[in-house]
Amino acid sequence: MNQSKIIRRITQIFNRLICEICGSTFGKIGFALLLISLLAAPAQAQTADLDPLPNLEQFLDEAIARQLTELDIPGAAVAVVADGRLLFAKGYGDADQEAGRSVNVQQTLFRTGSVGKLITWTAVMQLAEQGRLDLHADVNDYLDFAISAAYPEPITLAHLLTHTAGFEDVGDALFVLNEAEMLPLRQYLVELQPARVFPPGQTQAYSNYGAALAGYIVERVAGQPFADYAESEIFAPLGMSRSTLRQPIPPALAGDTAAGYGTGDYRHLPGGFVYIAPYPAGSMSAPAADLAPFMIAHLQDGRYQETTLLQPETVQMMHSRQFAADPRLDGIAYGFMMQRINGRDVIFHRGSMFQFNAGLYLLPEANVGLYVVYNGAGALAAPALLWEAFMDEYFLGEPTSPLTPPPAAERLAAYSGEYHLARADFSGPSKIIRLLEAAQVTASRDGYLQLMVEGRTERYVEIEPGLYRHETRPEYLAFHTDADGRQWLSLDSRPAFLNFTASSAFRVPAYGSLSFAVLLIGLTLLLFIGSSIGWLIGWLRGRGRENERPLPLRLAQGAAVAFGLLFTLFLAALVSVLGDIHPAFGVPRIFFGAPPIVEAILLIPWGVALATVALLASAAFTWRESGVRLPVKLHLSLLTLLAVTAVWWLWQWNLI
Repeated sequence: MNQSKIIRRITQIFNRLICEICGSTFGKIGFALLLISLLAAPAQAQTADLDPLPNLEQFLDEAIARQLTELDIPGAAVAVVADGRLLFAKGYGDADQEAGRSVNVQQTLFRTGSVGKLITWTAVMQLAEQGRLDLHADVNDYLDFAISAAYPEPITLAHLLTHTAGFEDVGDALFVLNEAEMLPLRQYLVELQPARVFPPGQTQAYSNYGAALAGYIVERVAGQPFADYAESEIFAPLGMSRSTLRQPIPPALAGDTAAGYGTGDYRHLPGGFVYIAPYPAGSMSAPAADLAPFMIAHLQDGRYQETTLLQPETVQMMHSRQFAADPRLDGIAYGFMMQRINGRDVIFHRGSMFQFNAGLYLLPEANVGLYVVYNGAGALAAPALLWEAFMDEYFLGEPTSPLTPPPAAERLAAYSGEYHLARADFSGPSKIIRLLEAAQVTASRDGYLQLMVEGRTERYVEIEPGLYRHETRPEYLAFHTDADGRQWLSLDSRPAFLNFTASSAFRVPAYGSLSFAVLLIGLTLLLFIGSSIGWLIGWLRGRGRENERPLPLRLAQGAAVAFGLLFTLFLAALVSVLGDIHPAFGVPRIFFGAPPIVEAILLIPWGVALATVALLASAAFTWRESGVRLPVKLHLSLLTLLAVTAVWWLWQWNLI
């Protein structure tokens, strides 16, 4: 029963009592006592209601202060809502160290990253409940350009909302550091349309392009730019007057923006404003307090004070599970990720934009929400870890008992191998980055399944065939096989491996693994460089007798030397480009646009291929030379085989 109903009921009781006992002295005394008791009860309830999360400020002060110190983060802001109101909001640390500005939770604008996608998904659901969008219609019905028909099944808005459209992930022109380099939304969507690599509705692969496409559809149907729609239909009704999707930030707000900072040795180095071309996917800037009305609306069946953001049935649909890579794992709703923690269901979305990291978490059954944002690159996992600490503090579940692995050696062996994220480039040269994000699954001697990602290893125990739980925490992973026989690995939405959020991973064959790449590259460099050095020494010792060697042999050796030099040059250039890290943002500079030198670097593999063709032809002719010893011929054959394999490997990774 809500507070207004309680008050009405008490009033009815008072009126009845007044009518019945107004003439008696004992009645008056009894009425007074009854009045005191009735008034005291609501007062106690209201006091309790005002403090649903006791000692919240102390808890957050200590937790966030610890994170800022341990992770080299300059500042943070947090907002907590409960029972339909803003319960707590506070800023911590520095918004701008150089200017000496502290974080003001009401004023300081932070980049929200992909948390801003929730604005896009809410806009889609608004138009859907109005009948202006059909979540299950072909998106081409709403576009003025065509999404390629790579599969018989069309892509729908429901696929975009659940990241199951099947797009590859391409980073070209996604982030830029200069406004002049940013493509208009439509141009970006048309010119940089990613390939469709999975049938829609079958594979989860997080997609910025998909979110931007949804925003453009809103723009088309609403008849106004998406940023205008968000301001008029979401921000203004909710009182989010300091939130914006515009790039650059409007002058009236620009003076209150937080600076983002690097980590480690660069923790005091600010970065500039990062522009994102597909802006409905993550361009939002907002103070933390502005997210409170948005959270309240989603927790209150679409209502905030007198504003109806969405109808209750729409909110229920938007918050309900719509897809899961495995039915035993956390799934995804329409735009919201899902998570079960401490026995409770949570919907959430995280956001990361280099130096800014944010997380918005809703606990519908308790009518509680938390939004937190940081302005340091070292805070990638900080939002998720704060939320877990919050849940352990206020909604602690049953303790998790450590698990001992049962005998399952055969199944463990069947799952072992290297897995690549479905959220990856498949058709461009950046496909090679998949090797750097690979997950390794192995079986330990004592029966644990080991998962290693980016140098970190976690151990899991089988609890039923194909389903594993972390040895000490309630975190799960599952395996399944698709119709084509490909093995898939999916994790739940806990923070241990953030790259797996809303994305599964597939097992690659041995020749597509990082181990194979290291072995091939190592052998190729060793044999070609070693052979070239040996030939050089031989040439120096036998100068003047070059013509004694058959021409095909000399041509083969020259082609092998050319191959070795070009292959080594290409690898060195590739490592140089990927290793050129922007100190403030902590990522390769190529993320903000490929410099012209990259085009020249990508020409080198063609030279490698030409040298291989020359080596193959001259080695074949060398076999016909009777004066060349068999070991020399076998040596050339081995080099030729390695060269051909290396060219095939370059082609496989779209480098040729």
